[in-house]
Amino acid sequence: MFGFFQNRRRQKLLAEPFPEWWEAILRRNVAHYSVLSDGERATLRDTARILIAEKSWEGRGGLHITDEIKITIAAVASLVLLGIEHDYFSRVDAILVYPDSFQTPNIEDDWEDDFISETVAEGQAVYRGPVILGWRHVLDESRDPACGHNVVIHEFAHQLDFLDGAIDGTPPLATPADEANWATVMTAAFRHHQEQLKRRGETFFSEQAGDNETEFFADASESFYCHPHDLDEVAPAVYELLKGYYRVDPRAWAWPAESNVPLG
Repeated sequence: MFGFFQNRRRQKLLAEPFPEWWEAILRRNVAHYSVLSDGERATLRDTARILIAEKSWEGRGGLHITDEIKITIAAVASLVLLGIEHDYFSRVDAILVYPDSFQTPNIEDDWEDDFISETVAEGQAVYRGPVILGWRHVLDESRDPACGHNVVIHEFAHQLDFLDGAIDGTPPLATPADEANWATVMTAAFRHHQEQLKRRGETFFSEQAGDNETEFFADASESFYCHPHDLDEVAPAVYELLKGYYRVDPRAWAWPAESNVPLG
């Protein structure tokens, strides 16, 4: 019964015109929006509207939550849902936003700021809990995919990883064969990256991606959406794996010419 009324609310919401000022925000703040096809943009707008309506949006550190913050974050989070079956991140009850980098709050404090850890972060994904983001990093990275980083994609990729109950860098997959292929490809790429870090040479993936398989998947997802041509050049097996999982091919999007140059 709950699902019936939820679907009714969603249908009513999506039947309303998309706010013009939200469209302007998307074109100003979400660089990916302009490279998508018309159909993908429509899907992104619909998904973002539902995320905005169904999540609790809370400012932290004195930040006031605005429409700009909501539509920017929701739209970027919607990128990872464009091609896959999903439930609108139903396990993510809230999105907490700080003005900038933040000291991570503690779950025992109900995510309030009275008690915080010494860990400073740009984003955090909590298992069966909120996604926490630093707005300055969100805005800078959403406007410039060429920087190669996107904290929203990173943290919501973690939430996809969490869906099967294991925090291991492997989201739910359709078949045992898919799981075996995922393990083969991602484990090899992860270990290769760790070896590069040990040699202290130049690496394509971030240093954080060498921490564990979970961070490697989230980091690779950032590269998939922000530097698809480069990822395909450096780690083609990883690119094909993520293309099969996310069911989109960012190489085919209408990137500016300078974004189509792969790494040498």
